[in-house]
Amino acid sequence: MGSLNLVVPLVMWGREAPTHDISCVLFTHDCHTVVTGSRDGQMCVWDFDPPTLKLTPRCLLVGHTASVVCLAQGGNARGTSFVVSSSENGEMCTWDLRDGRCVEVLRSANVHSSMTTYQMLNVKDVRLFCVGNYPEILVYDPHTLDVLFSLAARIQPDWISALHILRPPRRNDEVVLGVTTGGWVKVWTVSEREVRPREPIYEHESKMIHSLNALCLVCCTYNQRTVLIVSQDDWQIYDAGDFSQLCRVGATAGDRWMGGDFLSADRVIVWTDMGRAYIYKLPTKLLRGKAVSCIVESRAFHNKQVEGDNPLMYGVVQPQNEEHLVNAPSWQFMMIPLESGAEKLLLRGDCEGQVMLWRLADVSEQQLQQISQAHPFQPLIFSPTLNHSMMKAWVAMIPPPIGVLDQLEGEKNPPRITASLFLPLQGRLACGREDGSIILVPATETIMLHLLHGKHHQYHNWAQPMVLRGHQGRVNCLLYPHGESPRYDMAHLVSGGIDFSIIVWDMYTGNLIHRFVVQAGQILQLLVPPPTCTPRIQNCICSVSEDHSVALLSIKERKLVLLASKHLYPVLNVKWRPEHDFLMVATHDGSVYVWQMETGHLDRVLQGVTAEEVLGACDEHSTAPGSGSGGAGSDTGLANPAVHLFRGLRHRNLAAIRHAAQRGIQQVLGEQNNYQDIHDSSKMRTCPLMIQGLRTNKQDANSHVLFFDIEALIVQLLSDEYTLMSPGTLEANELIMSSQYQRMNVLTHPASPEAAKKIAEFFGKVKDKAGEMEKKMKEKDKHDEAQLSPSKFHNILGRAKDKATNMEKKIRERDQQGLLSRVKESAESVQNLIQNKVEQSGFRPTTLSSAKDGSGSGRVQIPRHLDVTAQTLQIGQMLMSLLHSWGLDGSLDQTCENILGLLKPRVPVSYGLISKSGYMSLFMPTWHPVREAEMPQINLPPDLAAELPPEMVKLEHRTQVFTGRGHWEVSPALTTHHLLALVSVANTLQDMNAATLIPEQERRRKNHIQSSRANQSVTNHEDEFSRQQSVIKQGWSTLTALHTVLLPDCVVAAGAPTYQPPMVEILARRWQDRCQEVREAAQALLKTELSRMGPEGRQKLIEIWSPHLPTHTEPLPTGPTNYNNQETPHPPRPEHPATKTTSGTPSVNATVNGTSGNSSSGGTTSERTMEPHPHLDEDHYDEEMDAGETCREVVAQSEGRRKQATAIILLGVIGAYHGQDSAEGFGLGNLAMQTSKALAYLVLAPAGPKLPAHTPLRRAAIDLIGRGFPVWEPYLDVAKVLLALLDFCADTDRLAPSMKYGLPLIPEADSCRTASNALTLIAEARPPAFITTMAREVARFNALQQNAQSLQLNIHNTVLHRAKTEILRVMEYLIVHKRCHIMDLMVEVMDIVLHCVDPGHLKSRGLNEVFPSICGFPQVSHCPHTRRIATGAKNGSIAMYELRAYKCQMIPAHATAVTALSFSPDGKYLASCSMGENKLSFWQTSSGMFGLGASQTKCTKTYSTVPVPDIVRMNPHRLPKLVWISNKTVVHMMADGTEHRFNA
Repeated sequence: MGSLNLVVPLVMWGREAPTHDISCVLFTHDCHTVVTGSRDGQMCVWDFDPPTLKLTPRCLLVGHTASVVCLAQGGNARGTSFVVSSSENGEMCTWDLRDGRCVEVLRSANVHSSMTTYQMLNVKDVRLFCVGNYPEILVYDPHTLDVLFSLAARIQPDWISALHILRPPRRNDEVVLGVTTGGWVKVWTVSEREVRPREPIYEHESKMIHSLNALCLVCCTYNQRTVLIVSQDDWQIYDAGDFSQLCRVGATAGDRWMGGDFLSADRVIVWTDMGRAYIYKLPTKLLRGKAVSCIVESRAFHNKQVEGDNPLMYGVVQPQNEEHLVNAPSWQFMMIPLESGAEKLLLRGDCEGQVMLWRLADVSEQQLQQISQAHPFQPLIFSPTLNHSMMKAWVAMIPPPIGVLDQLEGEKNPPRITASLFLPLQGRLACGREDGSIILVPATETIMLHLLHGKHHQYHNWAQPMVLRGHQGRVNCLLYPHGESPRYDMAHLVSGGIDFSIIVWDMYTGNLIHRFVVQAGQILQLLVPPPTCTPRIQNCICSVSEDHSVALLSIKERKLVLLASKHLYPVLNVKWRPEHDFLMVATHDGSVYVWQMETGHLDRVLQGVTAEEVLGACDEHSTAPGSGSGGAGSDTGLANPAVHLFRGLRHRNLAAIRHAAQRGIQQVLGEQNNYQDIHDSSKMRTCPLMIQGLRTNKQDANSHVLFFDIEALIVQLLSDEYTLMSPGTLEANELIMSSQYQRMNVLTHPASPEAAKKIAEFFGKVKDKAGEMEKKMKEKDKHDEAQLSPSKFHNILGRAKDKATNMEKKIRERDQQGLLSRVKESAESVQNLIQNKVEQSGFRPTTLSSAKDGSGSGRVQIPRHLDVTAQTLQIGQMLMSLLHSWGLDGSLDQTCENILGLLKPRVPVSYGLISKSGYMSLFMPTWHPVREAEMPQINLPPDLAAELPPEMVKLEHRTQVFTGRGHWEVSPALTTHHLLALVSVANTLQDMNAATLIPEQERRRKNHIQSSRANQSVTNHEDEFSRQQSVIKQGWSTLTALHTVLLPDCVVAAGAPTYQPPMVEILARRWQDRCQEVREAAQALLKTELSRMGPEGRQKLIEIWSPHLPTHTEPLPTGPTNYNNQETPHPPRPEHPATKTTSGTPSVNATVNGTSGNSSSGGTTSERTMEPHPHLDEDHYDEEMDAGETCREVVAQSEGRRKQATAIILLGVIGAYHGQDSAEGFGLGNLAMQTSKALAYLVLAPAGPKLPAHTPLRRAAIDLIGRGFPVWEPYLDVAKVLLALLDFCADTDRLAPSMKYGLPLIPEADSCRTASNALTLIAEARPPAFITTMAREVARFNALQQNAQSLQLNIHNTVLHRAKTEILRVMEYLIVHKRCHIMDLMVEVMDIVLHCVDPGHLKSRGLNEVFPSICGFPQVSHCPHTRRIATGAKNGSIAMYELRAYKCQMIPAHATAVTALSFSPDGKYLASCSMGENKLSFWQTSSGMFGLGASQTKCTKTYSTVPVPDIVRMNPHRLPKLVWISNKTVVHMMADGTEHRFNA
């Protein structure tokens, strides 16, 4: 399961430890961690405590697909250590040892045999020197896995088999010694300043020695001139000065040397592949009066070797018991510097999974003399100080780790689970066992039984298993065909065993339907053919057997269709070519057998490159079926149809003949099928819980990994909730916004005079039909309430749906925009009423699992535990119960148990982490983050503690500590993922009308919602229900507050020395997550974490991430604009349209509202200095990691762009919420300018392959510009930004009404919602800037509109025309919430409103009916008779709008701001009042004779008014008003009720 969604893994290990065939071992420099790699591809991280010599398995790292060959330490960064691993197929991974996360992945053609970590001089990070099956030494950066430089050979280039790096004294460079497989020693001198990218460094010296296929090369730490070279047959000592051989020791019979190291200047230890190591004393000559301190400087040592000068073997390192190892063990020698000396440790890991540690004590010269003089010779025996393994750790656990089938009674030694299959639709887990039985258990109930306390332990029928018996031995594989394709029967389960048989089962009855025994070997794999096969093959399943055969078995006909049994080697892979009726079978020898499925004929056998190309063509075809692009998988990319026709005739293959004929006809007619099926992935319902079997070796028992998909859980919960609500309820709860946007949409579109009458008649008919249907249903209930059949129910529902469809068609035909949602709501109310009546009569319609997945069997026997809604609640209950921090707040714990429905855990849970490329780290049950000595006292009643066994008390103690504080002490990544999951699900349940996880209470809540839809009356029961819901909502709110704000303090108060805070970079990448609830949780957690850091912590964060910010030296690309671009209709609009300039058309500046920056010309050539990665998740660029070093550059660029994106979001958040504080560095400085320009670039950049129109990164930039607009405003072109945001919101009227809160949206709708919210934030933060900018753009639009014909412009494609609905919504928001700012800019506001509102609405209705919010200001007056609108300005002028002529006249009226305006009832006079100069004036408009000539507005009379107190002047809600009581008399009405009359 990929890491695109937020997924929380959890492991149920079982009673048997996983096998661990150790292939390499690494002891870290701090001596606190041991890492072992296995031949099965897994790695294990062990915690080592030096004082107690205790070794504990901590976590298992799963990711490599081949044996791990070598390990190396990757340095330290940000408080953690890293390790680099390499496998035998070229995979390299960098792992975080703190939690096992995979930080970086590289798939390369180079296979490394050894990796050495070295800290070069004047280099901050360590370097990784690698050798292997290539003729050079590659030097990597361990954090990015980029090749920094290479060391190559000029003379006799060959594979380097071993190397050593050293720094000679008094030199500033490094010397690299390497020995090739052919026995050549190479010497390189490396300095960081001499490194040139892509230029290899060649050797300085080269010499041939007598050592072939060397395994180890080590220079002595005490004397760098002494060199030890170990090969399989011997080990030798050389002088590094001239590489002359000093001594040689051959291997004993039956042993092969593997490696060695220096214990001291004259002592070496060499180990063998038989699991033993030998310690030698090198020969030295004593000079008189002076002991020789080193071997090489002794002149006598260079003399010819005589019989007494052989190295003395005086010690043997071996385990206590005799052992026979199948594979060679892995060794590592390490010296730990101490004050008293050096501690010498030898570490060994073997194929049995044992990790042994020896402490090698020093042996004095006197002891050596005694050993050498003893007869017979008896060397010292060094026994292991530590011997540990996973198996021993598992045995020491009492009680043992839990497994999924531990609830089965009467089985002391239960058979191993050999195959597992989870059935999401049924919520069941199928487990095949070693004795041939198959156990079917309800998955969620079984997991709750093992992990959680609760009442379910008292139910006798809880998690009852179903046992299927039919196999005579181990069950190897299971297959649920219906889960792969709905064409199969949903009751069929297929199993294959070691007894050569394949059995088809009925899962619901437990009956054995049919047994196939057609292959002469155990069944290894079961597959499903693709859906494009022939109908006969579509009813088959494919089985792979150990006898190298592949069979196609028809479940429908219950007979064998094809037996492909001529393969000489084991089957490696099975591919399909349905259009040619071919089955491709790849075997281990590289051959590909091509079988015809219908006839069973072997068509051909391919080998070599041809076989690889054919398999590759099958892969390409499966990824793009029916693409017709001419590729390998398309029809046109294959051979001539005549060739296929000939082959079909020769082999009597009817399917091939038919297909070849069809292809020939299509080629003759020139037909091309360009149809592309577009699926909305956000609407796909996936299961919130997936269970996957896990075993490290084929012989192991299955462990089980549980994957909780948080987004799928939230979508499932919200979908179930929304199905219970009517559209009116959704609107009332502000879950959808249809009425608001439809009202705005109606105002911005032309209105027909006859539309109101027709619509009223239409709604009358709908109402009558609804009443008739309700009356009929009541009469039906009286006669036969309980006898309503499903067919009648579906007929009634069908008629209701038909009526809704007909209504929708009629409205579309009449082109009445804005009324469709009302009609739908009316039709849905009829259907909902019918459904309520039917459900009250006792009939419930068929569920998803029985109706949607009908397979023709007519079976509707759905067991109790298969209710999808109940299963979703159980999954949510499990997740929240396991993630909650129990014990930190006692009152909250009681609320969680009694009200919210959470259950306390029974055992410490083994969590996991999914990281890059889907690699996982799974924590072991043997490891606990808190040491026993540091655990606080157990919180358990004394009487209960006395009754329980000691091991159960200890388990409860460990569980309490782990769930309370230990859970949050593991790693920042684990804290981040778990907090995101916990907070997002808690918010979801709180928003679901305060839902609980108690099944009975949740059932009552949903029944109440359904009943409230039919009966709207409020009763006492309603009040009681509301009180309960408020308590529940308060409980979820408290739980969210604990984990969002209070958790660090609570964990530290519970005794935790270190709380692992969430990782801000992960939260930043989730800032615009696809799921709304996860998005809000990430935003809340990131804001809280930034506040908790304080100014110093935020400053450190800025210092870390500011170097990744892009620098803009060039202006943003803005091309010329052409308004004559005839575009396709905007709905649906997958991305922003690009405008182009045609010859002969004058260009217009992009700041004009014709287009925004998103619609810039695609032909611009200005370079951009920044292209951030559009996706923030790590797995979006896994496809870029191909086998090859050249593609690594693409990956490095992608990672750099991803860091840029993260830096932009992180610094944008800091600037938005803390940027106004000068201490943060976001004042009027360079950092704010860089961040604002980066955000603006992301908003204004045109859509392209590198930065599509609708991505999480672009949405994040839109959101952050809105949140921090006061900080970014000095550096932004406000007009461009606003127009770009309006361009995103141009389809709001189409997308907004269907935006259900919390459900994932399509990218276009998500961008629309984000941009709409950003516009609201900008308008709220800077109302004058928003209003003046929009008024300026409206003025430009009006000027362009007057010259549209001469300029050949399509004015309807401009942003200001398409975004009228959104502009009007924002203006209404400002009028309601920012009244003071509106009064200062009334003329500009009226310009914007009249631009958005269609003039046709003001012909028959007044402004107070069309847009009543603006009429609340006394400075605005509308005269319907003369169709004029007067608006008073702050400078004392009056703006007179002539709606007939579409023009505005500015009249200088007063010296101070106009306070009130009002037209007389007949429209002849206009009265204006200015509170600043205490003057009231009457104005009259006159036109020329017969209406010709320009109209003139003159002041006819002026009166002085009573002065207004200053306290009234400062209150905009207490301004005086003008009210006409006749055509000649106006009343000046004060806020206190005082009236003064004036005559015109």
